[in-house]
Amino acid sequence: MYKKQMYLGLAGVGVIFLPWLFPLIPRISAYTQAERYKAELALKAENLKTSEQLERSRIAQRAKTSDALYEAGVMPTTRKLRITNYIDNRKRNPRPDTTIYQDDDIVQVFDSTGRCIGEISEGVWKWKYKVNGVCEGVQNVEAVRRNK
Repeated sequence: MYKKQMYLGLAGVGVIFLPWLFPLIPRISAYTQAERYKAELALKAENLKTSEQLERSRIAQRAKTSDALYEAGVMPTTRKLRITNYIDNRKRNPRPDTTIYQDDDIVQVFDSTGRCIGEISEGVWKWKYKVNGVCEGVQNVEAVRRNK
């Protein structure tokens, strides 16, 4: 019965509120972007915290192992890295990748003939021609043999 008047009244109220609603539309999209950004930052912070906790746990376990080795009187062994396609010479520094080694790792590096060419210690490559005394007392290993 009074449906036309009711719809006309609602349309009038809508027209009155339009100047107030139009500025809100861009703000709503900006608000959703800001909330999404906050959520991403919170997730990254949580991931960082988790990775830091894992790293701290790993460091604590390594410290326990180190203490146990020290108390037992056992010296940690060094690892060996062999670089193929390189023969020891002063002209070309092989510069092996040191990112996979930790600060407390000591790795002897050998060329394809089995001669010591350097060492990775404290996460730094030390070439025998640049750092004195790196390969002193290091026993050579067997040469790489290729079957062709």
